[in-house]
Order: sequence, then structure tokens, then C-alpha cells
Amino acid sequence: MKKTYKYAVVGLLFLFLAGCEDFLDKREDSGGLTEEAVYSSYESIRGFLDQVYPKLEAYNTFEGADDGKNQRTYVGVMADEMSATYNKTVFAKFFSGAWLTTDKAANVTEIGNGSNTPIGKALPSIRIVNRVIANIDKVPLTGEQRNEILGQAYFYRAWFYFNVIKRYGGMPILDKVFAGGDDDIPRVTYHESSAWMVGDIDQAISMLPDTWPDNQYGRPTKLAALAFKEMALLYDASPLMQNDLNSVQIKSYDQERAKAAAKAAWAAITYMKQNEAKTGVRLATADEYMNLFWFPDTELKRVETIWWRRRIPSDSDRSKTARAFWLYADMTGGTGSESFAISCPTLNAVNMYERKGADGIYYPINDTRSGYKFDPEHAFIDRDPRFYNNILIPGDTWGTYASGKPYYIRLWRGCTAYNNYGSSKHTNGRQLSGFMCRKFLWPEANYRHDQTLGTTKPFLQKIAQTVFIRATQLYLDFAEASFEATGSATAKVEDCGMTAEEALNTIRNRIGVTDIPSDIVSDPEKFREAYRRERGVELMFENHRWWDVRRWMIMHTLFNEPYPIKGVYFDPVGSYEDSADGKSGTRPASFTYTVFDMEKEIRGFSNMRNYWYPLPQHDVDAPVSYTHLTLPTNREV
Repeated sequence: MKKTYKYAVVGLLFLFLAGCEDFLDKREDSGGLTEEAVYSSYESIRGFLDQVYPKLEAYNTFEGADDGKNQRTYVGVMADEMSATYNKTVFAKFFSGAWLTTDKAANVTEIGNGSNTPIGKALPSIRIVNRVIANIDKVPLTGEQRNEILGQAYFYRAWFYFNVIKRYGGMPILDKVFAGGDDDIPRVTYHESSAWMVGDIDQAISMLPDTWPDNQYGRPTKLAALAFKEMALLYDASPLMQNDLNSVQIKSYDQERAKAAAKAAWAAITYMKQNEAKTGVRLATADEYMNLFWFPDTELKRVETIWWRRRIPSDSDRSKTARAFWLYADMTGGTGSESFAISCPTLNAVNMYERKGADGIYYPINDTRSGYKFDPEHAFIDRDPRFYNNILIPGDTWGTYASGKPYYIRLWRGCTAYNNYGSSKHTNGRQLSGFMCRKFLWPEANYRHDQTLGTTKPFLQKIAQTVFIRATQLYLDFAEASFEATGSATAKVEDCGMTAEEALNTIRNRIGVTDIPSDIVSDPEKFREAYRRERGVELMFENHRWWDVRRWMIMHTLFNEPYPIKGVYFDPVGSYEDSADGKSGTRPASFTYTVFDMEKEIRGFSNMRNYWYPLPQHDVDAPVSYTHLTLPTNREV
């Protein structure tokens, strides 16, 4: 039976069209300032524009949002790389495929225009930007100041618009301040939306500075705009985006669009290399890689960071971030919901990491040359070095207790730290995967290391930041675009100085992984698996996987089992000591491993229409008087 649902522009634009209006003396999006005050100086209009910055996503920092229902995890758990132990996360509703079972938009993390959803943040931000662009000539500015303001404005408009269309597909062009009453706003295709958006990015590229002063670090730069352009073009070339407004079908890459993406990625790589002395941005070395994903307050810059959200949270929010996302209860010293919330890497993610074979070459673990066996002597030995940077397994040493004795990751079955999850009201039976994320943590990030309170607590002295684009992504995007444009890992796109194979090997070699084996390079299907696996490993937990598996249109194959997400039971072999006072403990001599289905981690994907987000009925039914607005064409599946 054919099913139909609508994306209603009326609902999405409700935040924009709050009523027929002339501009009032004071506006809510002006922070109470008069129009005259907003446009009086460089400082005032920049401050007005800066209101959009806090509305950027903060996927890696704890922030109060959506009535507290999502803040202990984030959208990454909807893919196959993580699981969630917190039983009240709003994402539990999405796991079953019931995306529209929520009651109010304000309580929905990803769906709808509630004030705390990405859409609800994007649309008011675009309105602010449009007001800046429309009124820039009222402000007394130097040429340099004008470019700084407009460059940021065009960048932000494109970025927030991108966050809309990557969820909903093609949308109306939002290029002016809508006052309501006269505007008929049709929905356009994804390609048309993307073309308009890329026009904004090009404007930003021409206006943004190469760098900002240290106290302004975090604002978008020319390199950020170049990187954003290539990413936007890669999305535009991807299979999902080849669908029109009326259907969702399995599509192939658009080769010409992929070629444009490859050229844009090469331009960004070239600029990055040529301006390293000025910007400080480059690929990290193997030694630098270990410290790439967390920031001491005194070292906000990281060599690979291109575009990020600068936020230095309070001690309270830092503690909540470490506890709610990455540390299990025994390591937090707490008993509340944050302490029992943890984002667990899945076996699905762990299996992406290659293993070094007897010949010293790294192979996928399903390649017999890897020598992989699921036992203690082979399973987690000689894996891709990024495995040891990103993943912790039971029994791994992680810092020390306050006494100086080593602390072992205590997630094996039978130990108290593990058993507490099974009985906690905050988990309600949700399962630990057996693995723990290391990527955003440092050895002192453990309450057991230092149980003193206050600002000197070691696990409060650093923070994982939200990094949207870093240098490695340029090479990953280039490799994908170049291969899909040419159909070959060894061919070069016109005017590009690198092949897809060379781009991936650049990433692998800098971390100590060998070149991709030649037989994989020469096989198009195996190479496609290789670049996607490389992307999954390198960008793991960085808020890319969910969007990648959607734009590649592989979700229906990844999630085609009743319980597609897998974990591992680590069962102890030998005795160990459970510390009663939490001040010491030992580990067993070894473990046995058993794969299990994570039955609480359903990833429902019952209908192809779920590749795009739907609009909740409560948004469609919002009381909007502008009934003349054009409703988009239905999607029929």
C-alpha cells in the first residue's frame, strides 16, 4: 500500500512568520535593542550577528535542551557506532522507527521546529542573518569590517540552511527577511537548495579572513568556508540527494557533481598546505593525534581544527559532559542519571578497525590475511593504532586510583561496576556494549584518580569540543568524491593533484597504518568499502556516521536485522578484587568473549521514506494564518 506524508513549509516557517509586521522599535531577536542601536556601529551589528553562534550544534558538550530528555546522548547513537545506556533519552523513540510518536516539538531532539531542535535553532538564526545582510548598508563600516560581518553572515546562513536540508531534503530559498502577508514560498529540490547555499559559501570565501585574533578564535575563516563548500558539494553528489521531491529511491552518485566536489576538496587541501604558516592548520602527526580530541583551557587550538564551536563550559557542565557521555558510574563517583548514562562503542564500530597481518600490512578483519580470530590472542591485538586511541576494553589500564594503584576499565561481567548497570533505574535494562570510548578522554578523566572537589579536580581540567570539520576530513571527502567521479581509485579528476588512493594512504600513513592493499585498490566495490571504512574509523564519534549512512543510502542494509547492533560479553578468567571503598581493585588474568545482540538497541528502518525527516503533525497544525504559502509536493513511497 502506498503511504504518503507531507513536509509542510507552513510549519517550518512558523518561527519566521510570527505575524504581519512592520519592524517594531524593539525585537526579540535583537536582544531588546532598538533598530537604530543594532545598526549603529561595527560592534553592535557584530554582537547582533553573534547571537547565532550559541545556536550551533554542541554534539560533544552537555547542554540543557529538550526538557532534559536528550542531553545525556546525541544523534550519533542513532547510527551503528554507539549505543546508549540512559533509558530516558529521546532517541529511544527513534530506534524503533517511530519517529513521530512524541507529543510536542519542544521534546523532540531532531524532529520538528521546537525551540531546542536543530530546525528550531536554524530558522531564527537565518532570520537574524538575513536582517544583517538586508541592513548592512545602514551601518558605518570600513571595507574590512563590512567583509568580516558579511563573510560570517553568508557562512552562517549557509551552515544553518545546510542543517535543514540534510535532514529534510530540498526546502524553500530563505534569502530575505519574511514579514508575512505577500510571500508565496515554494519548495525547491535538494540540488536547487544546495546551489543557492553554495552561492552563499562562495561569498563567504571571498570575504572571510585567513585568521582571527586568538580571543576571536572559533569564528569561521576562509579555510572553514572552503572546507564547508567541498563538504556541501559532496553531499549534493551523494545518492540520497539525487531524489526529487516526490520519491525516495536507491540512486547512484552524480559523477559530475562528484567531480565538482573533488575539485573543491582539492582547492581546500591546496589552500591549507599553502597557508599552514599563517593558519597553523595541517594534518596531525602520530604523536599529536593522541591529544587531538580534547582541549585544555590554555590550548584551544589544535592543528587539525578547521571549523568548530568554541565553548568553555563551567565546571558543572564539564562534569556532566564527562559523566553523561563517556564515563561509567564507577568512574564518576555518582549515582544519578548522568553517572549511569554512557555512549558505548558497538562491536559494529570496533569491527571497522583493521588488523596487521603476518606480512606487516593492515587488512580488514574479514580478510583472511589479517589473521583475525575472535579470541584473546587475536581479537584486539595488532589493530589499527586508532583503535587504541579511540576504544577502551575491559581490563585496560586507565590512569590510577588516588593511591597510585592502576585503575582497570571494569566493564566485565560479574564485577560490581558492571552489575550496577543491570539494576539501575536510570538504565532500565539497557545494555553495556562491553566497550568504552577513549577518544575524548585523558587518563586523569576518572573520579577515582582524585576524589577531591573543586576546580582542581583533574577530570574537569579539559573538555572535548564540538569540531565540525578538521583537516583529515578534507582528504576523506576528496577520496570519496574523486573515486565516485572517476570510478577508479587511481585516476585523477581534472586539475586535481592526487588520486583517491593517495588521499586515503596519506591519512593512514600519518598514523602508522600501511597503504591500502593493491587488490583492494583495483576492485571498485572493495575500494568503496575501504574509503567508507576509513571514514568510519577516522571520524568515529564525531557526528558524521549518522549523516553518512543516510546520504549513502545504506541504512536499510545496515539495519535489516531485528537486532543489528552487537556487543561483547567479557567474562573473567581468574580471580580479581572488587574494591569495597572504590580506592583500589585488580583485574582477572584474561577474558573470554561472547558476541550478543543488543536487544535494547533496535534500529528500525521499515520504510525508505525515513531517509528524510518527517514533519510532526503538531507542527503542521500550528496556528499560522498564512494559508497562501505553497505546500511542498508530497513524498510518496
